[in-house]
Amino acid sequence: MDKAERERATARVQEFYDGPADTIYRTTWGEDLHLAVRRAEGDTHEEAMRHTSELMASHLRLEKGSEVLDLGSGYGAPARYVASRFGARVTGLNVSSVEIDQARQQTIAAGLDPQVWFDHGDFHDLPYTDDSFDVVWSQDSLMYGADKHRILAEAYRVLNPNGVLAFTDILASRDLPPGERKRLYERVRTPEMWDIETYRRHLIDLGFKIGRVEDWSEHVAWTYTCARDRALEHRPTLEAEVGEAMMQSTLDGLAFWIEMAERGKVGWALFVARRSG
Repeated sequence: MDKAERERATARVQEFYDGPADTIYRTTWGEDLHLAVRRAEGDTHEEAMRHTSELMASHLRLEKGSEVLDLGSGYGAPARYVASRFGARVTGLNVSSVEIDQARQQTIAAGLDPQVWFDHGDFHDLPYTDDSFDVVWSQDSLMYGADKHRILAEAYRVLNPNGVLAFTDILASRDLPPGERKRLYERVRTPEMWDIETYRRHLIDLGFKIGRVEDWSEHVAWTYTCARDRALEHRPTLEAEVGEAMMQSTLDGLAFWIEMAERGKVGWALFVARRSG
Protein backbone atom coordinates (compact mmCIF):
# COMPACT_ATOMS: atom_id res chain seq x y z
CA MET A 1 0.00 0.00 0.00
CA ASP A 2 1.46 3.37 -0.99
CA LYS A 3 1.78 6.43 1.22
CA ALA A 4 -1.00 8.38 -0.53
CA GLU A 5 -3.51 5.60 0.12
CA ARG A 6 -2.49 5.39 3.77
CA GLU A 7 -2.83 9.14 4.14
CA ARG A 8 -6.32 9.13 2.61
CA ALA A 9 -7.47 6.42 4.99
CA THR A 10 -5.97 8.24 7.98
CA ALA A 11 -7.63 11.49 6.91
CA ARG A 12 -11.05 9.79 6.88
CA VAL A 13 -10.56 8.61 10.45
CA GLN A 14 -9.31 12.02 11.58
CA GLU A 15 -12.27 13.79 9.97
CA PHE A 16 -14.70 11.49 11.76
CA TYR A 17 -13.18 11.84 15.24
CA ASP A 18 -12.61 15.58 14.93
CA GLY A 19 -16.25 16.08 13.92
CA PRO A 20 -19.58 15.67 15.76
CA ALA A 21 -18.60 12.13 16.74
CA ASP A 22 -16.45 13.62 19.50
CA THR A 23 -19.54 14.91 21.33
CA ILE A 24 -21.21 11.51 21.09
CA TYR A 25 -18.15 9.56 22.19
CA ARG A 26 -17.49 11.75 25.22
CA THR A 27 -21.10 11.30 26.31
CA THR A 28 -21.53 7.58 25.61
CA TRP A 29 -18.04 6.30 26.47
CA GLY A 30 -16.54 8.88 28.84
CA GLU A 31 -12.79 9.26 29.16
CA ASP A 32 -12.09 5.67 28.00
CA LEU A 33 -12.65 4.75 24.37
CA HIS A 34 -12.19 1.00 24.26
CA LEU A 35 -13.99 -2.27 24.83
CA ALA A 36 -14.42 -3.65 28.32
CA VAL A 37 -13.91 -6.79 30.41
CA ARG A 38 -16.00 -6.95 33.56
CA ARG A 39 -14.34 -8.00 36.80
CA ALA A 40 -17.73 -8.94 38.27
CA GLU A 41 -21.31 -9.20 37.01
CA GLY A 42 -22.40 -5.86 38.47
CA ASP A 43 -19.55 -3.77 37.05
CA THR A 44 -20.45 -0.56 35.28
CA HIS A 45 -19.19 0.17 31.78
CA GLU A 46 -16.63 2.61 33.21
CA GLU A 47 -15.36 0.09 35.77
CA ALA A 48 -15.07 -2.60 33.14
CA MET A 49 -13.11 -0.35 30.77
CA ARG A 50 -10.66 0.46 33.56
CA HIS A 51 -10.37 -3.26 34.32
CA THR A 52 -9.33 -3.89 30.71
CA SER A 53 -6.37 -1.55 31.15
CA GLU A 54 -5.53 -3.26 34.44
CA LEU A 55 -5.54 -6.67 32.74
CA MET A 56 -3.23 -5.45 29.99
CA ALA A 57 -0.83 -3.91 32.49
CA SER A 58 -0.75 -7.13 34.52
CA HIS A 59 1.10 -8.83 31.65
CA LEU A 60 3.83 -6.19 31.54
CA ARG A 61 6.79 -5.21 33.71
CA LEU A 62 5.92 -1.57 34.22
CA GLU A 63 7.80 0.47 36.79
CA LYS A 64 8.81 4.01 37.62
CA GLY A 65 10.54 5.54 34.63
CA SER A 66 9.32 2.99 32.08
CA GLU A 67 8.88 4.64 28.70
CA VAL A 68 5.48 3.79 27.20
CA LEU A 69 3.99 4.76 23.84
CA ASP A 70 0.18 4.59 23.54
CA LEU A 71 -0.96 4.37 19.91
CA GLY A 72 -4.40 5.84 19.31
CA SER A 73 -4.50 7.30 22.81
CA GLY A 74 -8.02 8.78 22.71
CA TYR A 75 -8.81 10.97 25.72
CA GLY A 76 -5.79 9.59 27.55
CA ALA A 77 -7.39 7.44 30.27
CA PRO A 78 -5.09 4.40 29.78
CA ALA A 79 -2.03 6.67 29.62
CA ARG A 80 -3.02 8.35 32.89
CA TYR A 81 -3.69 4.97 34.51
CA VAL A 82 -0.26 3.61 33.56
CA ALA A 83 1.45 6.81 34.73
CA SER A 84 -0.37 7.08 38.06
CA ARG A 85 -0.28 3.36 38.91
CA PHE A 86 3.30 2.53 37.91
CA GLY A 87 5.13 5.84 37.69
CA ALA A 88 5.77 5.32 33.98
CA ARG A 89 6.36 8.11 31.49
CA VAL A 90 3.71 7.86 28.75
CA THR A 91 3.56 9.39 25.30
CA GLY A 92 0.16 9.25 23.61
CA LEU A 93 -0.05 9.45 19.83
CA ASN A 94 -3.35 10.32 18.18
CA VAL A 95 -4.58 11.49 14.80
CA SER A 96 -7.47 13.46 16.34
CA SER A 97 -6.60 17.00 17.41
CA VAL A 98 -9.90 17.29 19.28
CA GLU A 99 -9.18 14.21 21.37
CA ILE A 100 -5.65 15.40 22.07
CA ASP A 101 -6.97 18.71 23.41
CA GLN A 102 -9.36 16.85 25.71
CA ALA A 103 -6.61 14.44 26.79
CA ARG A 104 -4.25 17.26 27.68
CA GLN A 105 -6.91 19.10 29.70
CA GLN A 106 -7.84 15.97 31.66
CA THR A 107 -4.19 15.11 32.24
CA ILE A 108 -3.43 18.57 33.60
CA ALA A 109 -6.50 18.38 35.84
CA ALA A 110 -5.21 15.04 37.20
CA GLY A 111 -1.78 16.55 37.90
CA LEU A 112 -0.08 14.06 35.59
CA ASP A 113 1.20 16.40 32.88
CA PRO A 114 4.85 16.00 34.04
CA GLN A 115 4.58 12.28 33.17
CA VAL A 116 2.08 12.14 30.33
CA TRP A 117 2.00 14.06 27.08
CA PHE A 118 0.28 13.72 23.72
CA ASP A 119 1.53 14.10 20.17
CA HIS A 120 -0.44 14.50 16.97
CA GLY A 121 0.64 11.93 14.42
CA ASP A 122 -0.01 8.88 12.28
CA PHE A 123 0.91 5.45 13.63
CA HIS A 124 1.95 4.34 10.13
CA ASP A 125 4.94 6.69 10.42
CA LEU A 126 5.93 7.09 14.06
CA PRO A 127 7.81 10.35 14.75
CA TYR A 128 10.21 8.69 17.21
CA THR A 129 13.73 7.33 16.97
CA ASP A 130 14.64 3.67 17.03
CA ASP A 131 14.78 1.88 20.41
CA SER A 132 12.88 4.65 22.23
CA PHE A 133 10.27 2.79 24.31
CA ASP A 134 10.05 -0.09 26.75
CA VAL A 135 6.39 -0.71 25.91
CA VAL A 136 4.18 0.09 22.94
CA TRP A 137 0.53 -0.06 24.02
CA SER A 138 -2.69 0.27 22.04
CA GLN A 139 -6.36 -0.36 22.74
CA ASP A 140 -8.75 -0.97 19.84
CA SER A 141 -7.05 1.47 17.49
CA LEU A 142 -5.12 -0.66 15.01
CA MET A 143 -8.35 -1.64 13.22
CA TYR A 144 -8.35 1.90 11.77
CA GLY A 145 -4.95 1.36 10.21
CA ALA A 146 -4.80 1.10 6.43
CA ASP A 147 -1.51 -0.86 6.56
CA LYS A 148 -1.39 -2.88 9.77
CA HIS A 149 1.86 -4.64 8.87
CA ARG A 150 3.57 -1.26 8.65
CA ILE A 151 2.11 -0.18 12.02
CA LEU A 152 3.44 -3.35 13.67
CA ALA A 153 6.81 -2.83 11.97
CA GLU A 154 6.95 0.74 13.28
CA ALA A 155 6.14 -0.52 16.78
CA TYR A 156 9.00 -3.01 16.49
CA ARG A 157 11.36 -0.26 15.35
CA VAL A 158 10.70 2.12 18.24
CA LEU A 159 10.81 -0.58 20.92
CA ASN A 160 13.97 -1.17 22.89
CA PRO A 161 15.56 -4.59 22.46
CA ASN A 162 13.33 -6.96 24.49
CA GLY A 163 10.65 -4.25 24.64
CA VAL A 164 7.03 -5.38 24.60
CA LEU A 165 4.08 -4.63 22.33
CA ALA A 166 0.71 -5.02 24.09
CA PHE A 167 -2.50 -4.27 22.26
CA THR A 168 -6.15 -5.15 21.89
CA ASP A 169 -8.01 -4.90 18.64
CA ILE A 170 -11.45 -5.54 17.22
CA LEU A 171 -11.36 -8.37 14.69
CA ALA A 172 -13.29 -9.46 11.61
CA SER A 173 -14.15 -13.14 11.32
CA ARG A 174 -12.27 -14.94 8.58
CA ASP A 175 -15.53 -16.35 7.17
CA LEU A 176 -17.31 -12.98 7.05
CA PRO A 177 -19.31 -12.79 3.77
CA PRO A 178 -18.10 -10.12 1.30
CA GLY A 179 -21.19 -7.94 1.67
CA GLU A 180 -20.99 -7.86 5.45
CA ARG A 181 -17.24 -7.31 5.30
CA LYS A 182 -17.76 -4.31 3.02
CA ARG A 183 -20.37 -2.88 5.39
CA LEU A 184 -18.06 -3.41 8.38
CA TYR A 185 -15.12 -1.70 6.66
CA GLU A 186 -17.33 1.24 5.69
CA ARG A 187 -18.44 1.57 9.31
CA VAL A 188 -14.85 1.59 10.60
CA ARG A 189 -13.52 3.67 7.66
CA THR A 190 -10.76 1.15 7.07
CA PRO A 191 -9.72 -0.88 4.03
CA GLU A 192 -9.04 -4.00 6.09
CA MET A 193 -9.61 -5.72 9.44
CA TRP A 194 -7.70 -8.78 10.61
CA ASP A 195 -8.43 -11.92 12.62
CA ILE A 196 -6.30 -13.49 15.36
CA GLU A 197 -4.30 -15.74 13.04
CA THR A 198 -3.47 -12.91 10.64
CA TYR A 199 -2.13 -10.81 13.51
CA ARG A 200 -0.18 -13.79 14.83
CA ARG A 201 1.41 -14.45 11.46
CA HIS A 202 2.46 -10.85 10.87
CA LEU A 203 3.89 -10.48 14.38
CA ILE A 204 6.03 -13.58 13.90
CA ASP A 205 7.13 -12.48 10.41
CA LEU A 206 8.34 -9.17 11.85
CA GLY A 207 10.44 -10.89 14.50
CA PHE A 208 8.18 -10.59 17.53
CA LYS A 209 8.08 -13.43 20.03
CA ILE A 210 4.43 -13.88 21.00
CA GLY A 211 3.92 -14.27 24.73
CA ARG A 212 0.15 -14.19 25.02
CA VAL A 213 -2.97 -14.12 22.88
CA GLU A 214 -6.36 -14.04 24.62
CA ASP A 215 -9.68 -14.14 22.79
CA TRP A 216 -11.99 -11.63 24.49
CA SER A 217 -14.75 -11.78 21.88
CA GLU A 218 -17.42 -12.68 24.44
CA HIS A 219 -17.27 -9.13 25.82
CA VAL A 220 -17.93 -7.22 22.57
CA ALA A 221 -21.73 -7.29 22.51
CA TRP A 222 -22.00 -6.28 26.19
CA THR A 223 -19.69 -3.31 25.69
CA TYR A 224 -21.61 -1.95 22.71
CA THR A 225 -24.91 -2.55 24.49
CA CYS A 226 -23.68 -0.33 27.33
CA ALA A 227 -22.73 2.39 24.85
CA ARG A 228 -26.09 2.13 23.08
CA ASP A 229 -28.01 2.33 26.38
CA ARG A 230 -26.10 5.45 27.36
CA ALA A 231 -26.66 7.00 23.94
CA LEU A 232 -30.40 6.36 24.25
CA GLU A 233 -30.39 7.83 27.76
CA HIS A 234 -28.86 11.07 26.46
CA ARG A 235 -30.54 11.06 23.05
CA PRO A 236 -32.48 14.35 23.38
CA THR A 237 -29.40 16.29 24.48
CA LEU A 238 -27.17 14.70 21.86
CA GLU A 239 -29.68 15.28 19.06
CA ALA A 240 -29.77 18.97 20.00
CA GLU A 241 -25.97 19.12 19.61
CA VAL A 242 -25.24 16.86 16.63
CA GLY A 243 -28.60 16.57 14.87
CA GLU A 244 -31.16 13.79 14.49
CA ALA A 245 -29.50 12.19 11.45
CA MET A 246 -26.10 11.87 13.13
CA MET A 247 -27.70 10.48 16.28
CA GLN A 248 -29.70 7.89 14.36
CA SER A 249 -26.59 6.88 12.43
CA THR A 250 -24.79 6.36 15.75
CA LEU A 251 -27.58 4.19 17.14
CA ASP A 252 -27.73 2.18 13.93
CA GLY A 253 -23.98 1.68 14.10
CA LEU A 254 -24.07 0.47 17.69
CA ALA A 255 -26.90 -1.93 16.85
CA PHE A 256 -24.80 -3.21 13.93
CA TRP A 257 -21.81 -3.92 16.22
CA ILE A 258 -24.05 -5.73 18.72
CA GLU A 259 -25.62 -7.87 16.01
CA MET A 260 -22.27 -8.75 14.43
CA ALA A 261 -20.78 -9.67 17.79
CA GLU A 262 -23.74 -11.81 18.78
CA ARG A 263 -23.44 -13.68 15.48
CA GLY A 264 -19.71 -14.22 15.99
CA LYS A 265 -18.78 -12.12 12.96
CA VAL A 266 -16.62 -9.66 14.88
CA GLY A 267 -14.34 -10.44 17.78
CA TRP A 268 -11.76 -8.92 20.07
CA ALA A 269 -8.41 -10.11 21.37
CA LEU A 270 -5.40 -9.20 23.46
CA PHE A 271 -1.89 -9.66 22.06
CA VAL A 272 1.36 -9.41 24.02
CA ALA A 273 4.58 -9.83 22.03
CA ARG A 274 8.23 -9.12 22.76
CA ARG A 275 10.76 -7.69 20.36
CA SER A 276 13.24 -10.49 19.97
CA GLY A 277 16.35 -8.50 19.24
